[in-house]
Amino acid sequence: MDQWELRWQEGRIGFHLSEVNSYLIRHSEHLLKQKVKKIFVPLCGKSLDLLWLSRRIKKVVGIDYVRQPIEEFFIENNLKYNIQNVDQLELFKSDSIEIYHGDFFDLKNHKIGQFNAIYDRASIVAIEAEQRRKFADHLIDLLTEDGIILLIILEYDQNQMYGPPYSVPFSEVKNIFSKHGNIQLLETIDIIDERFRKKGLDRMLERVIKITKK
Repeated sequence: MDQWELRWQEGRIGFHLSEVNSYLIRHSEHLLKQKVKKIFVPLCGKSLDLLWLSRRIKKVVGIDYVRQPIEEFFIENNLKYNIQNVDQLELFKSDSIEIYHGDFFDLKNHKIGQFNAIYDRASIVAIEAEQRRKFADHLIDLLTEDGIILLIILEYDQNQMYGPPYSVPFSEVKNIFSKHGNIQLLETIDIIDERFRKKGLDRMLERVIKITKK
């Protein structure tokens, strides 16, 4: 069984927030300042951010590798949905929110089109280092010219702890995304708490980054 499926089954989902992400609320003007018709949320789980976004734009599209949180999202939020097969993927579809179940790399832009905006709160930090450039390239393929990515990363000393969630330094973000567009650091906060101190960390930085495709 995949580690993420096991985490959901065992309820080890500390990455799931029971409220809308404060960074999304605080920096939404960057993400939604254009006439955004649809937004993409990779590895979305059952995030309440999907609902928050769906009240502001016409369509929110997500994808997750694990089926359980997708089903729970629609059931827990009392949303009517149907399920369709789309190539290797399953599509859970309601009026304003669509979530694909399957491998992110199987999601092709010629099938779903491109997006004006992408919101990545917890996906790149779930990707191992050797896959991140491929992940970034695929994300960019789903973004229109001048489209915006609001990216939230974690940065810590991996000699003290190894993820997931993985440390994705700002320098690495610049390295893998700079060829695609302009990068702006919007906010940095040290979110270290007792849980991570017990794992050996002395600091954990959460960074909010805006990437504009050129």
